[in-house]
Amino acid sequence: MGIIEKNHQDEQQKIFDANTKILGNFTRCLTMLEKTLERMARQRWYNKNQYPEIYFEILAAISSVQIWIKEHRHFSELQFFQDSLVIFITGIADQISILIETSRPSPGKKKVKKTLRQRQQGKIHRSIKEMIDHLSNYSEKLENIDTPIGESMEKAIVESFEKNCLKPHDFRHREFVSQRGEKTWIFPWKTPKNYHELVEDGNRFKHEIVERLKNYKHGTGHKPECKCPGDYKLKGFRRCPRKTVMPGGDKEEFRIRMVECSECGQKFSLLPSFIPREKHFSIDIIGSVLRSIVLFGQSLNGAFESFEMCGRRLKSRQTLLNWLRWAGTFHPATLLERCGAQCQGYFQEDEGFEKEPGLRTYTVVMADPKTQLIWHMDYVDHVDEKNLCTSFEDFLQRINFNVKGITKDKWKPSTNALKSVFYKVWIGFCHLHYLKKLNKALASYQTETKCPWKQVNELYRKIKKILETATHAGGLKAQLKSLDDKAFKHPLVKKRIDDLRENAVHYTSHKQRSGITITTSIVDNFLKIVKRKLKQVESFRDRTHTQLLFKAMANIRNFVPFMSGAKNVGKSPFMLAGGETYDLPWMQVINMHNGFLFTPKAL
Repeated sequence: MGIIEKNHQDEQQKIFDANTKILGNFTRCLTMLEKTLERMARQRWYNKNQYPEIYFEILAAISSVQIWIKEHRHFSELQFFQDSLVIFITGIADQISILIETSRPSPGKKKVKKTLRQRQQGKIHRSIKEMIDHLSNYSEKLENIDTPIGESMEKAIVESFEKNCLKPHDFRHREFVSQRGEKTWIFPWKTPKNYHELVEDGNRFKHEIVERLKNYKHGTGHKPECKCPGDYKLKGFRRCPRKTVMPGGDKEEFRIRMVECSECGQKFSLLPSFIPREKHFSIDIIGSVLRSIVLFGQSLNGAFESFEMCGRRLKSRQTLLNWLRWAGTFHPATLLERCGAQCQGYFQEDEGFEKEPGLRTYTVVMADPKTQLIWHMDYVDHVDEKNLCTSFEDFLQRINFNVKGITKDKWKPSTNALKSVFYKVWIGFCHLHYLKKLNKALASYQTETKCPWKQVNELYRKIKKILETATHAGGLKAQLKSLDDKAFKHPLVKKRIDDLRENAVHYTSHKQRSGITITTSIVDNFLKIVKRKLKQVESFRDRTHTQLLFKAMANIRNFVPFMSGAKNVGKSPFMLAGGETYDLPWMQVINMHNGFLFTPKAL
């Protein structure tokens, strides 16, 4: 008996020692991350007033999880305890790596070389990998208690972790893009032609550009007390000219004029619209590559290889991914509101099922049928009523007009979600969806009864005529009641007739509200672009980056002019919505409206 007890005590001591090592591993990783963060801050900034907000958020997250580990260390031998910490600490490490890469030093501080940044990030990733490898050695000794008490313990630990660590420090939806550029203004200037003469002639530049700055939106960069009357005076040139790769592959230098606000004294750089903020390539080159990837089905490898045609090879495919993130940072509604696009409040809505290996994912799209603008684009794991409500609520928070009517298919969960989110919205059902189902039912009826196809076509025409001519629900029901063909009483066809009768209000709503259309053709055509891209890549895999891709797809689609053969050839959906283009190419229009300015207070 004594031997058994001694063996049990030895086994418990081994488990205790292993858990102590694991906790020590967690705390060492957190200490390393904290010191790395503080070292990086000292290298880039002079005092804490200059530190970015994310620095303090990461530091608070590290402190919170350290306290939580100390308070809950007695549960360290449980599997879910260690899994939660691994995921959270890995997330903190990712945020520090991104901060190292995206932050810029204060004036006077030495710029950190790329090799050093990569070495710092590599050290972080190695430490995290060592932590995970160390845990895997003890994975067989971890306890999973499948009892009511164990389940209650797990639930309590999870709730405590979410309350103290996850919710106060949620980085999941943070989009790390440059926060610079608030003191850089964009003015319309289509090509480099005559630009050099313009900036060298101070009087001409003041007359043609500076005096018109008050007509362009910017709204950030001024001091808080500044009322910004729109009066500026020239203040020479930026110290370093912009070196930009132009179409053809040649790198050109452009001197950049500066102005000073007469009210608050802040200085601003004035950038022509053909030069993007913080990019080495001309904005027209970037726009051409992005359009070919998201709309014309070109792969990343294809775009990377074909880029040599412009006379210069990209260093990495990551450049293309950075451009996609750049174009997809803003939600379509946010960008359209910023650009001043008009909407009457009527939409077409549909959900597209994207068949991926082992996944059931969906795209949710809302488009303006009049202008063909894509106002909402989302990528979700499920399309139940709850998830759709979340998606529609996100869209509602980004617009400043009322949603009056929506055309959609007959699917009930999306109908309920739309009614719960949008106040007193009119719902119209797509006629084309109904007619397809009717045609299928009639085909099955013909197969079963062997009746002539001429009779089937006549039945189809009768229903279609009723659907087209009915002006209200009562009239539609009356016309359906007058049908006396025996075929309409057959179970296969009767089901479709009953469906039309039950939803008569929705099938005739286009007669009551002129903005409601009878089909969802605009949304359906856009979803074909999404499906072509899925067919090409086979799986989108990562949800966050897929959402960026889809938002980039919608944003670019909204500004690219229609090609030859289209009804509105040469015009973009943005132009049809009354947006100001300044007679610029489509990518420069986005740049002109600060579509690539990501500072928090940008307009």
